[in-house]
Amino acid sequence: MIKKKILIAAMSLTALALAGCGSSQSNSQAKSSTSSSQSSVTAQQSSSSNKAQEQSSSTSTASESNLSPQQLGTLVALYQDPDWFKEYLKDGIMYYGTEDGSGKEIAGYNYVTANGDPTSYIYFKQNGDDVTIKQVIPEGDESVAEASLHTKHITVSRLLSDYYVNQSQKDEVNGYADADQLKPESQYQSDMENKN
Repeated sequence: MIKKKILIAAMSLTALALAGCGSSQSNSQAKSSTSSSQSSVTAQQSSSSNKAQEQSSSTSTASESNLSPQQLGTLVALYQDPDWFKEYLKDGIMYYGTEDGSGKEIAGYNYVTANGDPTSYIYFKQNGDDVTIKQVIPEGDESVAEASLHTKHITVSRLLSDYYVNQSQKDEVNGYADADQLKPESQYQSDMENKN
C-alpha cells in the first residue's frame, strides 16, 4: 500500500513537471511568435520609410531638372561671384545665352555675362545633378589675354540647398532670373544703342 502511494506521488510529480515544461515551451513559442510579428512590422515600416525617401528623392530630382537656364545661371553666378552678378544686374547689364559653338571647349554651354572681357562670362552646363562651370580667371600677374579657362563642378542639389531653400531665397533667385533682370543676350545690342 505504501509502495502504491509512493508510485502515485512519483507519477503526479512527473505529470506536473511535464505540464510545467509544456507551459514553458508554450511561453517560449508565444514569445517567438510575438518577436517574429514585431520584426515583420519593423520591416514593413522600414520599407515604407524607404519608399518615402525614394519619392522625396525623385521630387528633388524633378525640381532640379525643371530649373530654367536663367534660374540655373543665377544659382551658378551666386555661387561663383555673387557681388559681381548683383552689381551688374542692378546696373541693368546682365545677360544670358547659349554658346553657339565658336569655342570648342564651351560649345553648347549656357552662360551669364556682363559683356565685358572674357572674364565677364560664366559658362555652365548641366548633366543630371552635375553642373560644369567654366570661367576665364587670371592667376598671379597674368593678363586677361594670358589667362586660361578654369573648370569646376558642383551639383544642382548643392546649389539648391545653398541658395534655394526658404521662400525668401526662392523669391530672390526667381527675381534675378526674371527677364527684366537677367536679359536674353539678343537684347544687349538694343540696350547699348538706347544708352548712347
